[in-house]
Amino acid sequence: MSDPAVPRLNASRFVAVTVLERVIDKGAYASLALDAELSRARLNPRDAALATEIVYGTLRVLPALDAVIAAHVTQDPARMDGFARAALRSAAYQLAHLGRLPTHAIVDETVSIVRGKRGPRLGGFVNAVARKLAAQRAAAPEPARALIVPDWFRKLLETSLGAARAGQFLEQRALPPPLCLRTEAGAAARAALRERIQAAMPDAEVADCLVSPLGISMRRAGAPRALAGYAEGEFSVQEEGSQLVGLALGVQAGDRVADVCAGHGGKSTLFARLTGEPGRVLAIDRDERKLERIAPELQRLKLPTKRVDTMALDLTVGAGGLGADFDRVLVDAPCTGLGTVHRRPELLLRLSEQDPTRLAQLQLGILQRASGLVRVGGVVAYAVCSPSTAEGAGVAEAFEREAPAFERIREPLAGAFVAPDADGIVRIGPWLVPEGTVACPDAYQIALWKRVR
Repeated sequence: MSDPAVPRLNASRFVAVTVLERVIDKGAYASLALDAELSRARLNPRDAALATEIVYGTLRVLPALDAVIAAHVTQDPARMDGFARAALRSAAYQLAHLGRLPTHAIVDETVSIVRGKRGPRLGGFVNAVARKLAAQRAAAPEPARALIVPDWFRKLLETSLGAARAGQFLEQRALPPPLCLRTEAGAAARAALRERIQAAMPDAEVADCLVSPLGISMRRAGAPRALAGYAEGEFSVQEEGSQLVGLALGVQAGDRVADVCAGHGGKSTLFARLTGEPGRVLAIDRDERKLERIAPELQRLKLPTKRVDTMALDLTVGAGGLGADFDRVLVDAPCTGLGTVHRRPELLLRLSEQDPTRLAQLQLGILQRASGLVRVGGVVAYAVCSPSTAEGAGVAEAFEREAPAFERIREPLAGAFVAPDADGIVRIGPWLVPEGTVACPDAYQIALWKRVR
């Protein structure tokens, strides 16, 4: 249940403020904190949607909101009570970008929340600042159009991608990003599934993804588990860029595939379908709890569970006795995740400009050990959900200097759908779709090699 000190009419905003404090001040992940608070509050879908919009919207433009608030307070904002500051950030976002919400409701409910949680003194402080923010509210507030990012991240994007691609990454995508589904029956069945979902949810925006032949892009569709086709195993939830990473490996029928750093197995299930019988997939991850979710997902997708084996293994330590027995190996390496900041804006609160270089060393070590699992003639792919040069091309070049048995693949493999750039790196992002298109992939980088001896 929601906090008893807060009236029910404030529930959406109370959830949002609670989550924002946990994410910004205590380092929580937004998706996990929001799921937990929504479960406690038991909000109806409309109220849950508002809480979600406030949380992610606030995080996406946080630097701009903090600048506006700082102009109306005399104390150091960093010393402000965390809950009160989260409430002001939430109110500032609503006033600036949610024109459908009345000013008096935003201010009165924000003040009520803080007064109920922190008492009259902080309630009065928030009331004074919120009314100053409200006095400056635009006559017609507009939705946030782009991420507001720190200078170091903008510079990283421009250095890694060039000015044009960096601009597309920051500004071309509509916020929030769409939910993406991966159709399980193949490209031919995509239209039928899309039409079924649209018929069941006429207010949702449902369209084919423009790059992945398996992808469906959706907005205002609600929880994936409630969609037509979920219980029947007709789709998986997977972002379009992640779908393209899986397809880039070019898995063929009968292949033996190792999915390194498999996590919950989103790509493992794709490989299980592509390889069929008598192919096999080995999902490797250091976290055994993540691997335990793969078998139930295979059952939902009507795939034989025996087609995917799992192995809890830390490849920074060793290869666990595995030999060069695999036709295809994907190293979906742990990375900064900066290519996903439209979905996970809190990443910019906990990362710095040193992190891409730091994580690149970890990625190189995993890639070097994982490459030993590939047979002669087989393929290894290294992928990161980051646009940084340190994590993409830098790791690829370092690997090649010490791995003469591997030759870079510079042409797309069968079924890959995305070609490499001139330097041999496959770069996935909004630049793959026509200018102005809003249903764009997150940013990924992929390098592929063939083992020649």
